[in-house]
Amino acid sequence: MKKLFIYIFLPFLVFTSISLSQTLKIKTHGLSERDVARDTLSVPKYFDRRYNGLQNVGNQTKVFLRVEMAGAKLTFPAWSILTKPSGSTATFGTTKNLDTSKQVITFIPDKVGTYKIAVTDGSLADTITINSALNFGIDGGVVSCRICHDGLVDKNDPTVTRWEGTKHSTTLKRGLDGTLSSNFNNSCVRCHSTGYDSNALNDGFDDFSFVFPSLLQAGMYDSLKVVYPQAMALANVQCESCHGPGSAHYSTITDMKMVKTISPDLCSYCHDSGIHHFFGEQYDNSIHAIGTHQFTNTACGLCHNGQGFIEYVKGGKVGLTQSLPENLKIACATCHDPHNATNEHQIRTISVTFQNGYQPQNAGTGALCINCHKSRRDAVSYTDDYLNNLSTNYGPHHSTQGDMLFGTNTVTFGINFPSSAHKGATTNACVDCHMIDTGTNPDGTIKLIGSHTLNMKDPKTGVDNVTACAQTGCHASFGTKFSDKKFYVNGSADLDQNGTVEGLQKEIEGLLHRLALLLPPVGSATVNPINTSTLTKVVAQAFYNWDMVTEDRSLGIHNPAWTYSVLAASIMQLDGTTGIELIDNSLPDSYVLSQNYPNPFNPSTRIKFSIP
Repeated sequence: MKKLFIYIFLPFLVFTSISLSQTLKIKTHGLSERDVARDTLSVPKYFDRRYNGLQNVGNQTKVFLRVEMAGAKLTFPAWSILTKPSGSTATFGTTKNLDTSKQVITFIPDKVGTYKIAVTDGSLADTITINSALNFGIDGGVVSCRICHDGLVDKNDPTVTRWEGTKHSTTLKRGLDGTLSSNFNNSCVRCHSTGYDSNALNDGFDDFSFVFPSLLQAGMYDSLKVVYPQAMALANVQCESCHGPGSAHYSTITDMKMVKTISPDLCSYCHDSGIHHFFGEQYDNSIHAIGTHQFTNTACGLCHNGQGFIEYVKGGKVGLTQSLPENLKIACATCHDPHNATNEHQIRTISVTFQNGYQPQNAGTGALCINCHKSRRDAVSYTDDYLNNLSTNYGPHHSTQGDMLFGTNTVTFGINFPSSAHKGATTNACVDCHMIDTGTNPDGTIKLIGSHTLNMKDPKTGVDNVTACAQTGCHASFGTKFSDKKFYVNGSADLDQNGTVEGLQKEIEGLLHRLALLLPPVGSATVNPINTSTLTKVVAQAFYNWDMVTEDRSLGIHNPAWTYSVLAASIMQLDGTTGIELIDNSLPDSYVLSQNYPNPFNPSTRIKFSIP
């Protein structure tokens, strides 16, 4: 009887677990101008116009919706409009399968009001609400955006005043006054105004009389406000450009009558077109965009959730107090505050404090990055209390780039480690190298290194972004690969002492390997998490340093001298017989980073780092 029960129950359990792992979800499917241009597989185009991905849209805006089946393939998804405004005859357009688990459908609201849309596939179902409305402009309507969001109704809401300090608030003004670009023309207006959609009647900028001037000069904007008051009331990138039209809002946010999102689709609507507007394409090829590690919990969400970081900064950087409602990637608005231009490039913060209390004063805009790209521990207190901290997660946590770049927060064993010049040679730390503007290739394609890709290596070609190193003359003759660079300690570049002189990154790999052999399990190249109380403090400290260098992931490039010293000192603590030479910054040693060619010892092609 027991066997019969098992035979019957196990298939049911397997079926139930599979069913529970499958979810059906409707999302908006944002499209940039580049996405539209890229669709060449169908005639006529399926993706035939851009869409900002909002659920609050202008009347007659073409909406693209996407259903996704997580954990399985779609079978026969059935779409329906559950509710729509009186008099509406809106129906669905055709569908397009992106793959076996994703399908897109189109829909154009034809009346102002609320549309509730559903999709079912087998026993699974989901719904989404789309609101269709008209644009009013920041000062339009019975109750305008300015009245409610400029400190008049709520003293703690000076949103409009802060927005007026951003470039969005004057983007058409600067264009018409001739201060934005000599190439500014009529085709630019659709992104430099609010509600512009030539396929819709939504009371956007293009729905009112306006003639582009033949001459761009100072005062032109103000003159056109007099001649074309209705259109110019929607000039510049106003609230409704990013939150959707406000005719149904009036403090009501139910049924998507007003929305806010940090989705990159919204920004790419304007910032991803042609060879001059490529931030969207670059972002799409960044680790931030393609990363799969999003979390909603308070411990991880402040850096692994786009909204979480915003809340972390707003809350004074004291941590999150409650979990987040959904998994969101690190996107444009995570780093840039659309309403506040206090900081350069509207970034949300320009300060950072490492876990050991050190506050760098020369990180510039790169301080924004370091808020997440740093250790989560104070190396000294954490390893001093190693017995209470031992776990499968023992160590500094991931992304220790900031600590390594600034040469801080590692276990030094009382030695005064030297630090290479990168932290002082750059004005904005991470940004100066990872975001150097690389623009487009000769064929017009967008380069996938630098700028908003943040990549130092092209993900498609594997080419290193060495341009970042030569940009200010720091490394005038750098070569073509980061792996070419050698690091000399007292005349020797064989840092791991394996008898082969290699580039810095290979040598650091060798040192990591040597240290790994000394860590549990001793003799194995694979380091297992420290989780036994029989370990000594010095082993716990050495493991911490090994993990610190490993999680930096630059293999020494961020700070050659510090990286070498951390590993050399750790190895010496565990193996007193090692022949590795330690750099003590209080002693007169020399260390040099040099290229492989034409002669690594040629003084004209080597870079010396000064020792403080």
